Amino acid sequence: MQRRVVLLVVALVAAVALATGGAAQGGGGLPAGGFDQLDVSPDDILIEVGVQPDGDAVWETQYRVRLASDDEEQAFEELRADVESDPSAYSARFGERMRATAGAAENATGREMNVTNVTVAAERRELPQSYGVVTYRFEWEGFAAVEDDRILVGDAVDALFLDEASSLIVTWPEEYRLGDASPSPTEARENAVVWRGPVDFTEGQPRVTVEPASRSVGPLLLVAIGLVVAVVAAVGYRRRPWDRGDAERGAGATAAAGEPATTSAGAAEGETASDPTGASGEPGAGASEGGTVETDTEAGETESDASDEAAPVDEDLLSNEEQVLRLVESEGGRMKQKRVAEELDWTAAKTSQVVTGLRDDGDLEGFRLGRENVLSLPGYDAAAEGGDGGDDADGDDTAESDEGE
Repeated sequence: MQRRVVLLVVALVAAVALATGGAAQGGGGLPAGGFDQLDVSPDDILIEVGVQPDGDAVWETQYRVRLASDDEEQAFEELRADVESDPSAYSARFGERMRATAGAAENATGREMNVTNVTVAAERRELPQSYGVVTYRFEWEGFAAVEDDRILVGDAVDALFLDEASSLIVTWPEEYRLGDASPSPTEARENAVVWRGPVDFTEGQPRVTVEPASRSVGPLLLVAIGLVVAVVAAVGYRRRPWDRGDAERGAGATAAAGEPATTSAGAAEGETASDPTGASGEPGAGASEGGTVETDTEAGETESDASDEAAPVDEDLLSNEEQVLRLVESEGGRMKQKRVAEELDWTAAKTSQVVTGLRDDGDLEGFRLGRENVLSLPGYDAAAEGGDGGDDADGDDTAESDEGE
């Protein structure tokens, strides 16, 4: 009987120590050595706080006493029978003390609070050793602050103290994620943080901030989708000048062999190849030396064959410099700098920077055409198109005429 009374007093005093310690210290602490005068103390005290999205919390405090002898087991069985027969005798006083603790926290935080649904249970557990466990459970309304869907935990138990036998666990719903915890917890779990005593939290501790998991995933997902769309659009846009350039080079190869052809580049620049149908009435106007006339179908086949023979290029692997050189090459070796910027969808500043580097390296040349810069590949023969490509006024007039402007 004496042992039963001792265990009963342990459970009650532990509950009172939790409540009065919090009211006096503003932190819900467990003072060290609180059971020294009782010849027995709980082997473990576990405080678990499950916060909810609205700031309310479900508290569960377990006082565990190891049952290492037959006498201890018998005493706990008698205690458990008493708790089961009259639980209100145990829960009423505990609830009163916790409501006093919540009242002190309400004054400190300015947030309305209340303690409800206080229950008590006593049971034997194998952990794996045999323990007698007295569990108090209650709901603490307004325990945590809520700001912009974030749950801020800790101001209601500021400066909490945990002795060497105590542990504090803060849990949150699965749809939330940990934002911050101070001080660093002893253990971080998927939906919980754990502090194991002894821990003497200073003012402003403990603190735990959790936020909806969707808050961090959403923006990242939008950024990823945006990057994919941008890459696809850029690749599709840049592919067009390469395809057109392949066809033009095929047509240029045919013309170099002495066979007339009309290219898209020629049409764009106002240049027209010789009339293959002899519209002037002279058969020599569109004929080769052998007197044969190339038909549109044959020219188209030659152009297609030249295009098919061009090696495929992965534009994503091209550097900025390679893109400019390939684009100028596709235009026959000469191109206005302004058009380079338009085709590659670059700013004028970026285009100028890349072009300047190419000119410094000798990979590209340039000259002025009126108020515009004209780029050309090294060795480009402007005279072949009716101009010398120089910087003087006559050269500019010739080049301007070649451009069809």
